[in-house]
Amino acid sequence: MISQNEIQSLIATLNGNQWIIDKQTEGLSHDQSMVTPPFRANRMNWVLGHIAEHRDWMLRAIDETTLMPAKEVDIYRRGSEELQAEDEVAQLEILLTCLRRSKDCLVTVLDSATVDFLSEKPQHGVLFESLKEKTRMERLQGLIWHETYHVGQLELLRQLAGTNDAIL
Repeated sequence: MISQNEIQSLIATLNGNQWIIDKQTEGLSHDQSMVTPPFRANRMNWVLGHIAEHRDWMLRAIDETTLMPAKEVDIYRRGSEELQAEDEVAQLEILLTCLRRSKDCLVTVLDSATVDFLSEKPQHGVLFESLKEKTRMERLQGLIWHETYHVGQLELLRQLAGTNDAIL
């Protein structure tokens, strides 16, 4: 049985992740988000777009409308090609706006969601076949864990962008 504490924990994690995203991108330009790491990793722009694309999966899990522009979704999917400087990608500010809006929507729905609703197994919006038998809550928990993993990458990507500062 899902508890209110578990729901509030998801909300707190979403709020915390968004706070870190905002802090780690504060003052950065789009060009800085496109700096190529000198090791096998993707650019900050891809990481942010990937988080936004996965927030769309969270929105699907709770029957809400997705926010990522359809033409950009494939760029940020798992297994997509590594971003190149000349690629047509979402501008940093567009990604950040999308992330803030999706967080707000998720928090609003979760704040009023019933245990019964979160215990349901939605029939659509499956990212991986293995998620098909998962409840809304189980999908959200997994996707938020995934998001947190990528949020942690932003600190190094901020430094690679040339900031030489300490946010956290």
